[in-house]
Amino acid sequence: MKSISWKALLPLIVFGGLVAIFAIGLTLKPHDLPSQFIDKPLPAFELESVYEDQPPLRSEELKGEITLLNVFGSWCVACLVEHPFLMELKATEDIHIVGLDWRDTREDALQWLDRHGNPYDQIGFDAYSEVAIDLGVTGAPETYLIDPNGQIRYKYVGPITEDVWMDTFLPIIRKVEAEG
Repeated sequence: MKSISWKALLPLIVFGGLVAIFAIGLTLKPHDLPSQFIDKPLPAFELESVYEDQPPLRSEELKGEITLLNVFGSWCVACLVEHPFLMELKATEDIHIVGLDWRDTREDALQWLDRHGNPYDQIGFDAYSEVAIDLGVTGAPETYLIDPNGQIRYKYVGPITEDVWMDTFLPIIRKVEAEG
């Protein structure tokens, strides 16, 4: 009787290991990426507006009220998925929404906003990731919840949907409001 050699079983062992790694990976929540900036001040910045006739966006202007800082780009497919909800949010909620147009061209961004609508009160133009690097942006869309003191209270990776808004953002907003 012939015995099975380890060399013959090696591909099966490697395959089994990869399956185990991927199975564990599927149980993780990619939207819950930790951020070193939670409960820290928003990094100071000044960016040109995506609209050339508007003043620059300054981090200081994100103080005084609860603000969503939404990282997007005209090239971002997931941003297009999120965009209708941001438009609805702007129409139905009293929330300050600021856009950070990331790794884009001004022309593409303006065409995209013209085509899909503009839910933002202001939009900073971050073509070279000047602010995105300071925020630890890993991709788009990402949304930061900024409290009235300019502290980052939450970072969400991925498109905001109604469920995400109701289950994640609103409880944090209510907590921030209660802290007054």
